[in-house]
Amino acid sequence: MNNRATAEPGSEYRALFEHVSDGLLVLDPDTGAVRDANGRFVAMSGFDRDALTDGRLGDLLTERTRSDAPIQSLVDAAGDDGRTVEWRFRRRGGEPFWGELSASLTTLDGERSVLTTVRDVTERKRRREELGRFEELVEHVPTGIFRAPYDPDGSFLEANPTMVDLFDADSKVDLLSTPVAAIYDDGKDCRSVFDALDERGVVTEKVELRTLSGDRFWGLVTVCHCESAEGEAYIDGAIKDVTETREYQQVLEEQNERLELLNRIVRHDIRNDMQLVQGMADLLDDVSDDRGKPHLETIRTRTKHVIELTDLMGELMDALVAEPGENLEPTNLSFVLDREVREAESSYPDATIRTRGNVPLVEVVANDMLRSVFRNLLNNAVQHHDGDEPTVEVSADVEDEWVLVRVADDGPGIDPDRREAVFGRGEKGLDSEGTGLGLYLVYTLVDQYGGEVWIEDNEPRGSVFNVRLRLA
Repeated sequence: MNNRATAEPGSEYRALFEHVSDGLLVLDPDTGAVRDANGRFVAMSGFDRDALTDGRLGDLLTERTRSDAPIQSLVDAAGDDGRTVEWRFRRRGGEPFWGELSASLTTLDGERSVLTTVRDVTERKRRREELGRFEELVEHVPTGIFRAPYDPDGSFLEANPTMVDLFDADSKVDLLSTPVAAIYDDGKDCRSVFDALDERGVVTEKVELRTLSGDRFWGLVTVCHCESAEGEAYIDGAIKDVTETREYQQVLEEQNERLELLNRIVRHDIRNDMQLVQGMADLLDDVSDDRGKPHLETIRTRTKHVIELTDLMGELMDALVAEPGENLEPTNLSFVLDREVREAESSYPDATIRTRGNVPLVEVVANDMLRSVFRNLLNNAVQHHDGDEPTVEVSADVEDEWVLVRVADDGPGIDPDRREAVFGRGEKGLDSEGTGLGLYLVYTLVDQYGGEVWIEDNEPRGSVFNVRLRLA
């Protein structure tokens, strides 16, 4: 009976010891020897209980964590109002894990002991380190980062140092006391951002902003609609100063306006004057003697060249001032190609210009300037021929989501080393060593259409200009 009464407290202690959800160690406060370990710590460490109780606390720690007297550090922590420590343990297989230890001094079986709770905090430690790295990134990124209520009149909740500097705030506290709407130069812009958030959830806008000292600047603002775990709405956002970019864009817009004005002058005034000269030359043809005929023919040839050049310059300027992807639409390839072949046949009666096979009845992604692509390729094939009777053959084939148009000639060919340069690619546009404005325009337009243009050898001689366009 007495033996049974003595055993019962031990049984209750054992049951409690084993059912604790954290690892438990019973340690000698002087040597750090392990007197006992529960099943949870056995599972956590991978060591069996016998192996554990044959060792000391220091044997369970990684070398980097191990101190000269780990047990003394733990005893000190136990006497310091339950302070916890974090140490790096090693499992049986050598894999490290982080443990959070809390200790208390107690007496078990008549012996003074350190009862230690060990909680595996490896994942928590990893998340904490990742959060620290993220916070460090946010602190140093050269873009303003902020959090604010889902309310234009609400004040900022959080901001990084760049945000504080960007808005010329005296301190972070100064900025956090500022309503979101106050940083917009025009309150309507702020309202439109929040209205767009209601619809899309994420908004990016380029708007004019105002610092706390009243200076204006252009900012690229990106904000997203978020919700906390409690369902409270807020916004996270980023602001980048794009004032220089905006000013540069305004300069480009002004230059484009001047180009468009020059375009109108070139197309209208110069072309009209040249047509007048051409007409006057035709009138002089009836009154000129044989000695003046060659001079009149020179006038006609040069006048025709200037008219063609003004047309080409106008088309090139249209292409250069156009935004990428602007005014693209489904364009009938067969109609455009057949028309340009007929016009080339009329312009060059000594040349043989033909279509091989039927041009596919498809639409491609382009615009009405697609005609300039094929007109210039056909002109180039004839004008740069080294014989009296050039032959040019045009073909087109559909390849998956593309159509490949080939303009093949039997001229002198183009050296492989010059095939990039003839388009002016990689050069300074009109100053390149290309064969002329025509091919530069071809490359510019095809690139805007999202296509490709390249040159191959023709057999037995000549070149093949390949144009690949997307099907609409």
